[in-house]
Amino acid sequence: MKIREIGIKDVHCAEPSANLAEVASMMKRHNIGAIPICHEGRLLGVLTDRDLVIGCVAADMQPKSCQARQFMTSNPVTVSPDTELEEAAKIMGREQLRRLPVVDDGKLVGIISLGDVSMAIQDESLLAETLRIISTPSDSMVCH
Repeated sequence: MKIREIGIKDVHCAEPSANLAEVASMMKRHNIGAIPICHEGRLLGVLTDRDLVIGCVAADMQPKSCQARQFMTSNPVTVSPDTELEEAAKIMGREQLRRLPVVDDGKLVGIISLGDVSMAIQDESLLAETLRIISTPSDSMVCH
């Protein structure tokens, strides 16, 4: 099964110059935890609620004075609408991603989530392995 067959979610994007207060407001309004950062439809990066809190707020910076481009993950991992679902699940596991932008001909066309994959994937062992890998803390996340 290909990504395009599971129904790609519409996306709400922010410009790289958007301030983080605006991006946080978008997250709240749409009940989402990640915003693609785009310019003219092209994906430049992804900004998560975690990026916003740890990068800006915890550093005692003012969200209105911080721009999305400063805190986004640049050059995010993506898939195309023709990527097989199983391959997307493996990518999500390997990269520890809960959301994966879908790009077609250089333009962002949607995002798939771990939840989307879990509802569509037939191989339960692949799903369990993907979730296990995504949920395994990286060395940088271990508390000391």
